[in-house]
Amino acid sequence: MSGLGLTATSLAAMVLGCAVVGGVGQVAVARARADSAADLAALAAAARLARGDPADVACAAASQVVASGVTASAAVAGPAPAAARPDRVVACRVADRTVTVDVDVTVHVLGWAGVLTGTARAGPVPPGHHPAEP
Repeated sequence: MSGLGLTATSLAAMVLGCAVVGGVGQVAVARARADSAADLAALAAAARLARGDPADVACAAASQVVASGVTASAAVAGPAPAAARPDRVVACRVADRTVTVDVDVTVHVLGWAGVLTGTARAGPVPPGHHPAEP
């Protein structure tokens, strides 16, 4: 193989490698955004439950938080790109005074489209349960 052919092959491999690494990074960011959106949605719903609102109102609050596109990571990193926005609450379950929320994020990477789900739970701390001391 000539020097030019070897250089072209090496360059193509480097470009492909960069694209794969970038794609993996996009998936990791989308996953973090889904988890963040689920966390905030669960907290919003739990706050409504703590105020005495019924489960349907609490779950509507969770959906509103997700629909707004506000996430904890967005406060640090800026708004999510269109290809990785937490777009909908797919499940909101209330048991006792604890809420569990599932949020789906659609991500498009290198011609692949997939859905990632973040799940979070929030509610009151059980009596007698204390966080570990630092």
